Amino acid sequence: MKKTNIAILVAAMLGLGSCTKVLEQEPQGALDATTAFTTRTGVEAGLRGTYDILQSGNYYGLRYQALTDMSADNIIHTGTFPSFAQIFTRQILADNAETTNMWNTIYNGINRANNIIVSAETIEDPAFNKAQAIGEARFLRALMYFDLLRVFGGSPDGYGKANGQGLPLYLVPTLTPADAAPKAKATESEVWAAIKADLDAAIASLPASNSIGRASLPAANALKARVHLYLGEWDAAETAATAVLTGLGVSASATGGLAADYSSLWLSKNVKPESILELPFYPDDANSIAFFYYPGSLGGRNEITSSTSLRDAHPDGDLRKGVNYTVAAPGIPANKTRKASRISGDDNVIVIRLAELWLIRAEARARKATPDLENALKDLNIVRKRAGLADFTATTVDAFLTQLEIERRLEFAHEGHRWFDLRRWNKLGLTEAFRALWPIPLREVQTSGGIIAQNPGY
Repeated sequence: MKKTNIAILVAAMLGLGSCTKVLEQEPQGALDATTAFTTRTGVEAGLRGTYDILQSGNYYGLRYQALTDMSADNIIHTGTFPSFAQIFTRQILADNAETTNMWNTIYNGINRANNIIVSAETIEDPAFNKAQAIGEARFLRALMYFDLLRVFGGSPDGYGKANGQGLPLYLVPTLTPADAAPKAKATESEVWAAIKADLDAAIASLPASNSIGRASLPAANALKARVHLYLGEWDAAETAATAVLTGLGVSASATGGLAADYSSLWLSKNVKPESILELPFYPDDANSIAFFYYPGSLGGRNEITSSTSLRDAHPDGDLRKGVNYTVAAPGIPANKTRKASRISGDDNVIVIRLAELWLIRAEARARKATPDLENALKDLNIVRKRAGLADFTATTVDAFLTQLEIERRLEFAHEGHRWFDLRRWNKLGLTEAFRALWPIPLREVQTSGGIIAQNPGY
């Protein structure tokens, strides 16, 4: 994906972070979007360029999942980057380079998606699947706004609360200086509404088959289930999760469609049917995830490592432990993770997988107004069985939820779920509650002339 020429040519033009400065530079090597996206091939190349944003080292190519797990309790900082240290100690400054780059990268991707959504409508080519292209772009825009909102928005005690912070909401391409003018934050509820609208549109137009590397109906329903989970919309979360499990034909399976070997999801690639959205990487189109974990003796920089807290959270016999917290062996460093084991940088990144849907449905069934503890336990135990653990039994919802929180930590360690789970459960334990939200990048606030308000406390 990263070699898509058109994506490279229009990258400067498509950025949203500090947009005015980019537009003022008027780079001679850039193509006008009105020229680039007037043909089927142009739009298809632009769509590939939008997927490319997900692969960025400032996004799923490393930082999104690594930094959030480091801000929680799964990863510790062992390196020298001051910007990482701020996140690890939960003392992020508004000018932190990591959060600034993450913000700008994701908004860049949103603007690419906006260009595709608008431009695809104008293409009349029998070989062009217009509805699917727009559906993919709207799925990607929903994912990117969701990821921005759960880092920079919401409330100290979770999401969907009355006092939640939103984001600047851009739903049309940034093509002129007027388009790039700073926008005040939309409300949190307005951003959630835009995310849901995009997902509903994607669900209506995406293919039912699980293509893994591209947006699909299972991926859109899965992200919708996750959105409802964050908002405490339990019935809707259960319905959306069930749509994925039923659509992929795994509901009646004793294994729930999960891979027999937990480690195979990362040591192999594109393991069906469990992997629903997986970003491909290759030695000549690589990420730096293993490089940041691995020590210098194995070609890395030893910037991050698994925490002993994560190690000790695994019960005896849990097959996930050796993946989440490694024991030294030839070519394998101690205290790292097998979810990133290729120092060449060609580890794929799984963004959505089936185990999450079983645990989303389990939590939703337990938390809804009339709890369904029996079936919640069945869903939970599908995940535990793959981990080599005996079925969990509980007679109360509270006991069940305590165990579910442990299962989510162990199942998704190093995958970027932990910080957000602690946020939505209001269990971060911060001495300064405002730090549950990361600061809006200082440059965005300053260059907006006060239009973009900083998050409270910063």
